[in-house]
Amino acid sequence: MQLNILRIRILFCVIMILSCNKNTNLENKITIKVNSIDSDSKQLRVNTFDVIEVRAEGFGYLMKTYEKVGEYTTDSSGSVKIEIDGSKQYRFMISGPNGYGSANFTEAFTKEKLKDGQEVNIEVITHENR
Repeated sequence: MQLNILRIRILFCVIMILSCNKNTNLENKITIKVNSIDSDSKQLRVNTFDVIEVRAEGFGYLMKTYEKVGEYTTDSSGSVKIEIDGSKQYRFMISGPNGYGSANFTEAFTKEKLKDGQEVNIEVITHENR
């Protein structure tokens, strides 16, 4: 009888812990807009369809690691909307045949965290202009 009560208590604790983690993950979800901007003209790179790689900061043994979250392709207007976790720190990179560029949102570079609806601008240097 006591063994059954103990099992029920353990199961209840596990369910409570799992439900708490799901709520905090949903609360931290934000949507940001990433813009690909030409470094020379300072205008959006229209119809270039750049691939933006998003990496989240993690912990390593001697150095910080940046785990890949995903790759997103900009639309014809030169931007893409991404849903990410607002409590983490991110690095955005563009590299490929069209050009390269990056933007960091970590405590080392900015004192602020990403906010819902924020726009991130990445200046892209084309291979011809480097």
